[in-house]
Amino acid sequence: MTIQDLGSLGELIAAVATVLTLGYLAVQLRQNTKALRSQTFQQSSMDMSLTANAISSDNELASIIIKSNESLATLDPTERLRFHFWMLVAIRRFEAIYVQAEYGSIDLIRIEGFERSIISLLADGGAAEWWATTKSAFSTDFVTYADNKLNTGNFSKSVHPTST
Repeated sequence: MTIQDLGSLGELIAAVATVLTLGYLAVQLRQNTKALRSQTFQQSSMDMSLTANAISSDNELASIIIKSNESLATLDPTERLRFHFWMLVAIRRFEAIYVQAEYGSIDLIRIEGFERSIISLLADGGAAEWWATTKSAFSTDFVTYADNKLNTGNFSKSVHPTST
């Protein structure tokens, strides 16, 4: 075997090693992407659970949410303030989930339940009034997305637990 033959054999071994390394990296990248999506969904789920937990663990806030179902006019100034900030947190959390879906960090099919809950919340009563006057606090693309869902009725109104 000549030096030239050994050089060719070395190049072949290097090429095979490169292909194997690239294959290994592709598998690792796919696994990391899957783990990131799973982690993003888990965090999104926790964030939305915190929003629901605020109502379930606070009778006064639960009463405010129920009372607001008719109209914001039924709320006194303190209740209105509490309602405003609870809504701001709830919708901001969903906006973050929407952004993650836009970035591809979470699959759209995974946020359908969150979407139905939030959009149905915004569809009626005081929450609809609140959205009409406060949506400018959110990104333009999110507002367009939410308004499109509201206008097309592309959600289930029965998801909101206080709806009649």
